[in-house]
Amino acid sequence: MKRFSLFLSYAFCIIGFIAFLVMSIAFPIVGIGWVATVSRAASFTWIIYLFSYLILTLVLVSDICLFLLLDSIRKGRFFTERSVHLLQNISWAAIFAGVLAVPLFFLFIHGALFISFVALFLGVVLRVVADVIRRANEIKEENDATI
Repeated sequence: MKRFSLFLSYAFCIIGFIAFLVMSIAFPIVGIGWVATVSRAASFTWIIYLFSYLILTLVLVSDICLFLLLDSIRKGRFFTERSVHLLQNISWAAIFAGVLAVPLFFLFIHGALFISFVALFLGVVLRVVADVIRRANEIKEENDATI
């Protein structure tokens, strides 16, 4: 069961990377016409592209960190500083993506506020998990030192 869960996590990580590639390639082609017809901010197209690509960059960083974290888990290195650092990177990327999605709400996408809330919430949850793992790592090191 553990191997299947790890395999599934790797699969979602790879699917996320493929989705990143598709979005980064398709957005310029589809985006301009869609923004011009749907939004009330067609004159702010460059801002929409800027924020969208910044968010996509954060998604790429998160996906790479997630892949490295899964690799550490596969090798049996759960409670390490590297794992804490990778989780913190993912959480900060989620928080920044949530903050970057807020201006898109004001420009044209009303669903961006929901996406922003979810990203911010996910970022905070991951910060807590990173702190828990950091504390577990400290306890593990204290126990290793006493034996």
